[in-house]
Amino acid sequence: MLNLIQRWLGGSAAAPWDLSDYPAWELPHAGSGRALSESQAEANLDWFQATLDERQRRLRDWLLAHQGPDSQALHGTAYAKALNTWAKAHWPQLPAFNRLPRHKPWPDCPRSGPFIVNSLLGDLGTSLGEAIRHANGDWHWGLNLDAGDLADDMHTSRRVVLLAELKHPTPETHQAVLDPEALLFGAHRFPDSVDFVHLDTWTRMVADAVSGGYHAN
Repeated sequence: MLNLIQRWLGGSAAAPWDLSDYPAWELPHAGSGRALSESQAEANLDWFQATLDERQRRLRDWLLAHQGPDSQALHGTAYAKALNTWAKAHWPQLPAFNRLPRHKPWPDCPRSGPFIVNSLLGDLGTSLGEAIRHANGDWHWGLNLDAGDLADDMHTSRRVVLLAELKHPTPETHQAVLDPEALLFGAHRFPDSVDFVHLDTWTRMVADAVSGGYHAN
């Protein structure tokens, strides 16, 4: 009888995914902002650009093997919406943030060994950025070298992010900055948050970026 109850209680829960063979995302230098020199940030950008296509190819294969969307068949907001729907259905199969060993959270988090889920999250965030970049050529991957953001120790500072030239630059800044990775890591750390459970901030971000809402006004 006890076994029957246990099967009834746990039968609907999908088995956690084994990510041990997922390729680790190992930037040359961890951290952001003042923790990085400009030369270290440039080395990170060089690594990111050199590995981008191969990592996204591997991510696509992994997603297709785990009932995820196909980035070659879906584009722009269609891909973002499909990825968000998939994540809401399958997030419980990822290693939960609160079950990982104690560690620095994003963006300073480790991304290999017991923290390999962070490599997957980084690649997923990049895939949203790629959906934006392919739909609107104003955007490109680069480093946020804004002096004000560095002074404020913003998480985007000296990190690889999406950049677009503002149509109406100000004395303070001339580029719009987008960090798709932040949405993925936030949803993983806080899977019960209103933004993730009840809203689709991923698709909204992609739609606004593609339409020029972040940099064209």
